[in-house]
Amino acid sequence: MMGALGQSFINGITIGSSYALVAVGFTLIFGVLRVVYLSHAAVLAACAYIGYGVIEVTNSAVAAIVVATLAGAVLGVVIERIAIRPVRGQNHLIPMVTSISVAIIIEETLRLTVLSGQPISYPDTFASTVIRLHVGGAEPYFTVGQVLIFALTLALVLTLRVVVQRTWVGRAMRAVADSEDVSSLLGVRVNVTSARTMALASMLAGAAGVLLALSIGAIDAHFAEPLQFKALAIVLFAGLGSIPGAVVGGYLLGFVEAFAAGYLDTSYRDLFAYVLMIAILMMRPQGLFGRRLTQRV
Repeated sequence: MMGALGQSFINGITIGSSYALVAVGFTLIFGVLRVVYLSHAAVLAACAYIGYGVIEVTNSAVAAIVVATLAGAVLGVVIERIAIRPVRGQNHLIPMVTSISVAIIIEETLRLTVLSGQPISYPDTFASTVIRLHVGGAEPYFTVGQVLIFALTLALVLTLRVVVQRTWVGRAMRAVADSEDVSSLLGVRVNVTSARTMALASMLAGAAGVLLALSIGAIDAHFAEPLQFKALAIVLFAGLGSIPGAVVGGYLLGFVEAFAAGYLDTSYRDLFAYVLMIAILMMRPQGLFGRRLTQRV
Protein backbone atom coordinates (compact mmCIF):
# COMPACT_ATOMS: atom_id res chain seq x y z
CA MET A 1 0.00 0.00 0.00
CA MET A 2 2.78 2.44 0.93
CA GLY A 3 4.62 1.63 -2.28
CA ALA A 4 1.56 2.30 -4.43
CA LEU A 5 0.95 5.58 -2.57
CA GLY A 6 4.50 6.79 -3.07
CA GLN A 7 4.62 5.77 -6.71
CA SER A 8 1.27 7.41 -7.44
CA PHE A 9 2.50 10.61 -5.78
CA ILE A 10 5.66 10.64 -7.92
CA ASN A 11 3.66 9.96 -11.09
CA GLY A 12 1.20 12.69 -10.15
CA ILE A 13 4.00 15.25 -9.85
CA THR A 14 5.35 14.26 -13.27
CA ILE A 15 1.98 14.35 -15.02
CA GLY A 16 0.93 17.51 -13.23
CA SER A 17 4.14 19.32 -14.17
CA SER A 18 3.56 18.59 -17.85
CA TYR A 19 -0.04 19.79 -17.62
CA ALA A 20 0.97 22.91 -15.71
CA LEU A 21 3.59 24.00 -18.25
CA VAL A 22 1.20 23.74 -21.19
CA ALA A 23 -1.78 25.19 -19.28
CA VAL A 24 0.24 28.25 -18.21
CA GLY A 25 1.06 28.91 -21.88
CA PHE A 26 -2.63 28.71 -22.77
CA THR A 27 -3.49 31.03 -19.89
CA LEU A 28 -0.92 33.60 -20.95
CA ILE A 29 -2.10 33.64 -24.57
CA PHE A 30 -5.78 33.85 -23.71
CA GLY A 31 -5.27 36.34 -20.90
CA VAL A 32 -3.33 38.79 -23.09
CA LEU A 33 -4.53 38.19 -26.65
CA ARG A 34 -8.06 36.90 -25.93
CA VAL A 35 -7.83 34.18 -28.57
CA VAL A 36 -8.41 30.43 -28.45
CA TYR A 37 -5.06 29.13 -29.65
CA LEU A 38 -4.70 25.50 -30.76
CA SER A 39 -1.17 25.25 -32.14
CA HIS A 40 0.38 24.45 -28.77
CA ALA A 41 0.49 20.68 -29.35
CA ALA A 42 2.22 21.16 -32.71
CA VAL A 43 4.86 23.47 -31.17
CA LEU A 44 5.40 20.96 -28.38
CA ALA A 45 5.82 18.08 -30.84
CA ALA A 46 8.14 20.05 -33.13
CA CYS A 47 10.36 21.02 -30.20
CA ALA A 48 10.43 17.42 -28.99
CA TYR A 49 11.77 16.42 -32.42
CA ILE A 50 14.31 19.24 -32.30
CA GLY A 51 15.38 18.07 -28.85
CA TYR A 52 15.79 14.55 -30.21
CA GLY A 53 18.18 15.87 -32.87
CA VAL A 54 20.19 17.81 -30.29
CA ILE A 55 20.52 14.75 -28.04
CA GLU A 56 21.67 12.65 -31.00
CA VAL A 57 24.47 15.16 -31.65
CA THR A 58 25.45 16.18 -28.11
CA ASN A 59 24.07 13.38 -25.88
CA SER A 60 22.98 16.15 -23.52
CA ALA A 61 19.42 16.48 -22.23
CA VAL A 62 20.20 19.94 -20.87
CA ALA A 63 21.33 21.16 -24.30
CA ALA A 64 18.18 19.66 -25.82
CA ILE A 65 15.96 21.53 -23.36
CA VAL A 66 17.75 24.84 -23.96
CA VAL A 67 17.64 24.56 -27.77
CA ALA A 68 14.01 23.37 -27.77
CA THR A 69 13.00 26.26 -25.51
CA LEU A 70 14.58 28.78 -27.88
CA ALA A 71 13.09 27.01 -30.89
CA GLY A 72 9.68 27.21 -29.23
CA ALA A 73 10.05 30.97 -28.91
CA VAL A 74 10.89 31.30 -32.61
CA LEU A 75 7.97 29.09 -33.63
CA GLY A 76 5.65 31.11 -31.43
CA VAL A 77 6.67 34.37 -33.11
CA VAL A 78 6.22 32.87 -36.59
CA ILE A 79 2.78 31.46 -35.75
CA GLU A 80 1.71 34.77 -34.19
CA ARG A 81 2.70 36.61 -37.36
CA ILE A 82 0.94 34.35 -39.85
CA ALA A 83 -2.02 32.94 -37.89
CA ILE A 84 -2.89 35.34 -35.05
CA ARG A 85 -1.94 38.92 -35.91
CA PRO A 86 -3.83 39.16 -39.25
CA VAL A 87 -7.11 38.03 -37.61
CA ARG A 88 -6.75 39.51 -34.13
CA GLY A 89 -9.85 41.41 -33.10
CA GLN A 90 -12.16 39.41 -35.35
CA ASN A 91 -14.61 36.69 -34.35
CA HIS A 92 -12.89 34.38 -31.83
CA LEU A 93 -13.54 31.36 -34.07
CA ILE A 94 -11.26 32.73 -36.80
CA PRO A 95 -7.93 32.63 -34.88
CA MET A 96 -8.96 29.22 -33.57
CA VAL A 97 -9.31 27.96 -37.15
CA THR A 98 -6.08 29.59 -38.35
CA SER A 99 -4.11 28.18 -35.41
CA ILE A 100 -5.55 24.69 -36.03
CA SER A 101 -4.54 25.00 -39.69
CA VAL A 102 -0.96 25.90 -38.77
CA ALA A 103 -0.88 23.02 -36.29
CA ILE A 104 -1.98 20.54 -38.96
CA ILE A 105 0.69 21.84 -41.35
CA ILE A 106 3.43 21.43 -38.71
CA GLU A 107 2.29 17.98 -37.58
CA GLU A 108 1.82 16.64 -41.09
CA THR A 109 5.23 17.99 -42.12
CA LEU A 110 6.78 16.10 -39.20
CA ARG A 111 4.80 12.96 -40.03
CA LEU A 112 5.73 12.95 -43.70
CA THR A 113 9.40 13.89 -43.36
CA VAL A 114 10.72 12.16 -40.22
CA LEU A 115 10.97 8.37 -40.49
CA SER A 116 7.73 8.24 -42.54
CA GLY A 117 5.69 9.00 -39.44
CA GLN A 118 7.03 6.10 -37.36
CA PRO A 119 7.35 6.72 -33.61
CA ILE A 120 10.78 7.79 -32.43
CA SER A 121 12.42 6.37 -29.32
CA TYR A 122 14.19 9.06 -27.35
CA PRO A 123 17.89 8.29 -26.75
CA ASP A 124 19.01 7.33 -23.27
CA THR A 125 20.77 10.11 -21.37
CA PHE A 126 21.50 10.77 -17.72
CA ALA A 127 17.83 11.84 -17.53
CA SER A 128 16.90 8.17 -18.02
CA THR A 129 18.73 7.16 -14.86
CA VAL A 130 16.37 5.41 -12.44
CA ILE A 131 16.52 6.26 -8.72
CA ARG A 132 14.88 3.85 -6.28
CA LEU A 133 13.83 4.74 -2.77
CA HIS A 134 13.39 2.35 0.14
CA VAL A 135 10.40 3.49 2.22
CA GLY A 136 8.74 1.13 4.68
CA GLY A 137 9.68 -1.96 2.71
CA ALA A 138 8.41 -0.43 -0.56
CA GLU A 139 10.58 0.75 -3.46
CA PRO A 140 8.97 3.66 -5.32
CA TYR A 141 11.16 4.86 -8.16
CA PHE A 142 11.60 7.88 -10.38
CA THR A 143 13.99 9.03 -13.06
CA VAL A 144 16.30 12.03 -13.23
CA GLY A 145 14.08 13.24 -16.08
CA GLN A 146 11.08 13.33 -13.77
CA VAL A 147 13.05 15.44 -11.30
CA LEU A 148 13.97 17.77 -14.18
CA ILE A 149 10.32 18.10 -15.18
CA PHE A 150 9.30 19.17 -11.68
CA ALA A 151 12.27 21.49 -11.07
CA LEU A 152 12.14 23.22 -14.44
CA THR A 153 8.37 23.59 -14.30
CA LEU A 154 8.64 25.48 -11.04
CA ALA A 155 11.59 27.55 -12.27
CA LEU A 156 9.93 28.49 -15.57
CA VAL A 157 6.56 29.30 -14.03
CA LEU A 158 8.12 31.44 -11.28
CA THR A 159 10.26 33.25 -13.86
CA LEU A 160 7.20 33.90 -16.01
CA ARG A 161 5.33 35.19 -12.98
CA VAL A 162 8.13 37.66 -12.26
CA VAL A 163 8.24 38.78 -15.90
CA VAL A 164 4.49 39.39 -16.01
CA GLN A 165 4.27 41.16 -12.64
CA ARG A 166 7.61 42.95 -12.24
CA THR A 167 8.95 43.99 -15.67
CA TRP A 168 8.02 46.55 -18.30
CA VAL A 169 7.35 43.68 -20.72
CA GLY A 170 4.77 42.33 -18.28
CA ARG A 171 3.24 45.76 -17.79
CA ALA A 172 2.79 46.05 -21.54
CA MET A 173 1.12 42.63 -21.60
CA ARG A 174 -1.27 43.58 -18.82
CA ALA A 175 -2.10 46.83 -20.59
CA VAL A 176 -2.90 45.03 -23.84
CA ALA A 177 -4.98 42.49 -21.91
CA ASP A 178 -7.06 45.34 -20.44
CA SER A 179 -7.55 47.22 -23.72
CA GLU A 180 -5.61 47.12 -26.97
CA ASP A 181 -6.94 50.49 -28.09
CA VAL A 182 -6.11 52.33 -24.88
CA SER A 183 -2.67 50.71 -24.57
CA SER A 184 -1.90 51.66 -28.18
CA LEU A 185 -2.82 55.28 -27.44
CA LEU A 186 -0.48 55.17 -24.44
CA GLY A 187 2.43 54.12 -26.63
CA VAL A 188 2.41 50.36 -26.13
CA ARG A 189 3.39 48.52 -29.31
CA VAL A 190 0.56 46.03 -29.49
CA ASN A 191 2.03 43.87 -32.28
CA VAL A 192 5.36 43.57 -30.49
CA THR A 193 3.63 42.70 -27.22
CA SER A 194 1.54 40.08 -29.02
CA ALA A 195 4.68 38.48 -30.47
CA ARG A 196 6.42 38.50 -27.09
CA THR A 197 3.41 36.87 -25.46
CA MET A 198 3.42 34.08 -28.04
CA ALA A 199 7.17 33.67 -27.67
CA LEU A 200 6.97 33.28 -23.89
CA ALA A 201 4.07 30.81 -24.05
CA SER A 202 5.76 28.79 -26.79
CA MET A 203 9.02 28.67 -24.82
CA LEU A 204 7.10 26.80 -22.13
CA ALA A 205 5.73 24.44 -24.77
CA GLY A 206 9.23 23.89 -26.17
CA ALA A 207 10.60 22.95 -22.77
CA ALA A 208 7.57 20.75 -22.09
CA GLY A 209 8.12 18.90 -25.38
CA VAL A 210 11.58 17.66 -24.45
CA LEU A 211 10.71 17.06 -20.80
CA LEU A 212 7.66 15.01 -21.71
CA ALA A 213 9.58 13.05 -24.34
CA LEU A 214 12.30 12.24 -21.78
CA SER A 215 9.57 11.00 -19.45
CA ILE A 216 7.55 8.81 -21.84
CA GLY A 217 10.50 7.66 -23.95
CA ALA A 218 8.84 7.76 -27.40
CA ILE A 219 7.16 10.41 -29.55
CA ASP A 220 5.35 10.89 -32.83
CA ALA A 221 3.93 13.90 -34.64
CA HIS A 222 0.63 13.79 -32.75
CA PHE A 223 1.74 12.67 -29.30
CA ALA A 224 0.97 16.03 -27.64
CA GLU A 225 -2.63 16.46 -28.80
CA PRO A 226 -4.26 14.77 -25.75
CA LEU A 227 -2.10 16.94 -23.50
CA GLN A 228 -3.19 20.09 -25.31
CA PHE A 229 -6.91 19.50 -24.84
CA LYS A 230 -6.49 18.54 -21.20
CA ALA A 231 -4.45 21.69 -20.64
CA LEU A 232 -7.20 23.73 -22.28
CA ALA A 233 -9.73 22.13 -19.95
CA ILE A 234 -7.45 22.95 -16.99
CA VAL A 235 -7.45 26.61 -18.01
CA LEU A 236 -11.25 26.59 -18.01
CA PHE A 237 -11.80 24.93 -14.64
CA ALA A 238 -8.87 26.73 -12.97
CA GLY A 239 -10.00 30.20 -14.06
CA LEU A 240 -9.29 32.01 -17.32
CA GLY A 241 -6.20 34.21 -17.17
CA SER A 242 -4.92 32.91 -13.83
CA ILE A 243 -1.31 31.64 -13.90
CA PRO A 244 -1.46 30.28 -10.30
CA GLY A 245 -4.78 28.66 -11.18
CA ALA A 246 -3.25 26.92 -14.20
CA VAL A 247 -0.42 25.55 -12.05
CA VAL A 248 -2.70 24.33 -9.27
CA GLY A 249 -5.16 22.92 -11.79
CA GLY A 250 -2.40 21.06 -13.62
CA TYR A 251 -1.12 19.39 -10.48
CA LEU A 252 -4.64 18.65 -9.23
CA LEU A 253 -5.52 16.87 -12.46
CA GLY A 254 -2.15 15.09 -12.48
CA PHE A 255 -2.69 13.67 -8.99
CA VAL A 256 -6.25 12.61 -9.76
CA GLU A 257 -5.09 10.72 -12.86
CA ALA A 258 -2.09 9.15 -11.12
CA PHE A 259 -4.06 7.90 -8.11
CA ALA A 260 -6.94 6.66 -10.29
CA ALA A 261 -4.48 4.68 -12.40
CA GLY A 262 -2.51 3.46 -9.38
CA TYR A 263 -5.40 2.25 -7.24
CA LEU A 264 -7.99 1.32 -9.84
CA ASP A 265 -6.99 0.88 -13.45
CA THR A 266 -5.39 3.04 -16.12
CA SER A 267 -8.65 2.97 -18.08
CA TYR A 268 -10.31 4.98 -15.26
CA ARG A 269 -7.74 7.77 -15.43
CA ASP A 270 -9.49 10.02 -17.95
CA LEU A 271 -12.93 9.22 -16.50
CA PHE A 272 -12.00 10.57 -13.08
CA ALA A 273 -10.16 13.55 -14.59
CA TYR A 274 -13.11 14.79 -16.64
CA VAL A 275 -15.64 14.09 -13.87
CA LEU A 276 -13.51 16.32 -11.63
CA MET A 277 -13.49 19.10 -14.24
CA ILE A 278 -17.27 18.97 -14.69
CA ALA A 279 -17.86 18.96 -10.93
CA ILE A 280 -15.65 22.02 -10.40
CA LEU A 281 -17.31 23.97 -13.21
CA MET A 282 -20.77 23.10 -11.90
CA MET A 283 -19.88 24.42 -8.45
CA ARG A 284 -17.77 27.34 -9.65
CA PRO A 285 -18.54 28.31 -13.28
CA GLN A 286 -15.82 30.99 -13.12
CA GLY A 287 -13.22 28.36 -12.19
CA LEU A 288 -11.21 27.74 -9.05
CA PHE A 289 -9.27 31.01 -9.25
CA GLY A 290 -11.53 33.00 -11.56
CA ARG A 291 -13.54 36.01 -10.54
CA ARG A 292 -17.31 35.98 -10.77
CA LEU A 293 -18.38 38.48 -13.39
CA THR A 294 -21.38 40.70 -12.73
CA GLN A 295 -23.27 42.58 -15.37
CA ARG A 296 -24.59 46.04 -14.65
CA VAL A 297 -27.82 47.14 -16.29
